[in-house]
Amino acid sequence: MIKVIFALLPLISILLMLFVFKKSSIFTGSTAILMTAAIAISPFFHTSSEVLSTPFIKSFLTTSLIAYILFFGIFLFHLMEKAGAIQKIAYFISTSTNDRVYQVLILAFGLSPLIEAVSGFGLAIIVIAPILIALGFHPVQSALIALISLCIIPWGTLAMGTIIGATLADIPLASLGIASASMCIPIYIYFAFLVVFIGAGKEAVKEKFLSILFIGLLLGVSVFICNLYGSVELAGIFGSLSVIAASFWMMKRKIKKSFVETPKDLIKNLSPYLLLITLLFISRMILPLKSFLSAWTLTSPTYNYQFTPLYAPGFFLIIVCIYSIAIFHINRTSILDSINLTIKKCSPVILTTFLYIVVSEMMSQSGMINVLSMAAAQAFGHYFVLLTPVIGAIGGFLTGSNTASNTMFIRLQTATAQQIGISPLLAASAQNVSSSLMTMVNPSRVALSCSVCRIGEWENNIQKKLALVGTGTLLLIVLEIAIIVVFKLNLP
Repeated sequence: MIKVIFALLPLISILLMLFVFKKSSIFTGSTAILMTAAIAISPFFHTSSEVLSTPFIKSFLTTSLIAYILFFGIFLFHLMEKAGAIQKIAYFISTSTNDRVYQVLILAFGLSPLIEAVSGFGLAIIVIAPILIALGFHPVQSALIALISLCIIPWGTLAMGTIIGATLADIPLASLGIASASMCIPIYIYFAFLVVFIGAGKEAVKEKFLSILFIGLLLGVSVFICNLYGSVELAGIFGSLSVIAASFWMMKRKIKKSFVETPKDLIKNLSPYLLLITLLFISRMILPLKSFLSAWTLTSPTYNYQFTPLYAPGFFLIIVCIYSIAIFHINRTSILDSINLTIKKCSPVILTTFLYIVVSEMMSQSGMINVLSMAAAQAFGHYFVLLTPVIGAIGGFLTGSNTASNTMFIRLQTATAQQIGISPLLAASAQNVSSSLMTMVNPSRVALSCSVCRIGEWENNIQKKLALVGTGTLLLIVLEIAIIVVFKLNLP
């Protein structure tokens, strides 16, 4: 029992420092490393101090994979912002219809997921919320819709959190992507009805019931199909573009043309995303090209590390960044400013991710994960699987990052699942989805939304409303897991 308590201390300390003492993620991660190292070399776990160098090296190598994608994803966002492309895409969508239902659906299920899929960080809030207010939505409505629109986070920043989760859980990325997508389908339908209810009211939900159902289903199915037949990294972009295209088709009217924006201009402004989709799709579907790009591989069997710089999404993001600079004629000053903004946004996230991965690796190396998984299996038995989304939700809520939450908990989830004879993939997908979706309830995300909408006095109220949304989401995930377990269904 004492050994279990000591094994729990690193996780408890992280939760207390983040939630109770309101410490920064970097301070929390640094303190957790010191505590984990002390417990690892204590008489309870007898880990050699020399062995503890391995987690630092493995964590550095793993974090480098994340940084490669993250930096150029954020850089692309800032380049397009400097060129005015993001604003023009938003303007085109917002002025294409006067129907509030379609305005909400296109912005919340089309534009927001598109931005989040490439950039992450909740940057879509900064774009979506002001547009909603300009269209006449109340600031409180705008803040709530913008937060719920972060639904694509399992595939945000080209699925970075899902990639790190699959790596740490030793599960094939495609399997985790497909299982997570199948779990998200009913949730996206729930979110579609929710954002329309918030933005347009109950009568609008009744009037456009089938259209809302179709859009929610389309996002979920598009993401699922892309994970199944295409690329996990592309799923968020593919799903969001499918929704945008379908929404315009459903409106059955010509787009209003203006001197500011035309359909031809829209294609130009969307072209960096379209090029990224094309490059990633070709590199993964044309086998000779895939083999060629994958041949350039850096490996380290000692640290279970494999890096293919020409096959990773980061390489294609570099190409798209160069393309964006050329097509939008972005000047040197704007490029340097974009680099500076990117470094400022990336540095704390990359450092935080590194610190949490070190804690996870230390806990695994010293045997703490095994101790906790065995204790959880004995205490809860098969019922533990129903707690997996709750654990993931806690991580997403506290850290505001799917990557950080997966780093903290996914190994514990999958190890415990193996102990009780449940599919590790089920536990990993529940962790991945619940962790991602509960980041929208994270206090810093809520504060950002309220700040953009200039309704700081409503922050507590919005936090409570988002907590109800999160509770409904968790109940859906728990219900899905119960159905899978009771009927002994196999994940896709």
